Amino acid sequence: MSPADRPVCSSVSEARGEALRATASRYRFWLLVEQSGPWGHDALVESGLPTESGRALRETGRRLGIRVLLIKRRDRSPGPRRCYLAYTGSRERRVRSIEVDDPAAVLDLDLPGLLRRRFKEVGTAVDEPLYIVCTHGKHDPCCARRGAPLFRAIEHVGSAWECSHVGGDRFAGNMVCFPHGMYFGRVPAAEAPRIVAAYADGRVALEYYRGRSAFSPPVQAAEQEVRVRLGIDGVDDLVLRGHRRLPGRRHRVEFTGADGARHLVDVRVIDLAPRPLTCKADSLHAPRDFEVSLVG
Repeated sequence: MSPADRPVCSSVSEARGEALRATASRYRFWLLVEQSGPWGHDALVESGLPTESGRALRETGRRLGIRVLLIKRRDRSPGPRRCYLAYTGSRERRVRSIEVDDPAAVLDLDLPGLLRRRFKEVGTAVDEPLYIVCTHGKHDPCCARRGAPLFRAIEHVGSAWECSHVGGDRFAGNMVCFPHGMYFGRVPAAEAPRIVAAYADGRVALEYYRGRSAFSPPVQAAEQEVRVRLGIDGVDDLVLRGHRRLPGRRHRVEFTGADGARHLVDVRVIDLAPRPLTCKADSLHAPRDFEVSLVG
């Protein structure tokens, strides 16, 4: 069956009951660049950005391990472009903003030096939560179909932006909350204001939680197990203390809670049956799942 003849990937994933847990893309460094107008499949080089600037941003991001995304708000007036630099570490987090007239000016920054300082002392500190919603329909139609209504439900929040592809098209609508880099998926538009309000209040809407970008997938799975089993929804109520890889694709993960309690989790990685993972996929891939148990 050709991609055009298949059911959309988000509906297939949901019908299969594919778990949201442990599906957040793993990044600690982020660069969000404002670019209005339509975005093509590869947004950095298929938008209104000068092609050379877009290509340079893409290659710089790959080389330095920075997640580079385009963002936009349709109510923005012409003028300097807003850019955000975010560090979403497990124990240290920050978001800084700068404004540039030309996106190429971002490349003039000492990005390797800024990464070493984890984006300290650049631009202006952003003290309020920042929300990005993937509406990148040219990358995957599910992102527009489910992401656009989701964004409209929270666009009254001035720190909410549409963004290009964040990963996990089949979990649309997708939203990422900063400074923690927390991913939420399959978010209905009607639920979006509640999730945003909860995050602003320091809480996690666990039923839509995909994971935290600072953590590897096995650690994300362990975090989700502790939170769901023990009803822990405080954003900062779990601190990662250790992660050991064991034979047989197993992992032992340790957290401590806000009360000082120690939580040990065993995780085993398994592969599901191969399948198309996006609407446009022309090959099959086996998504991961996890057998997780709280052992202490």
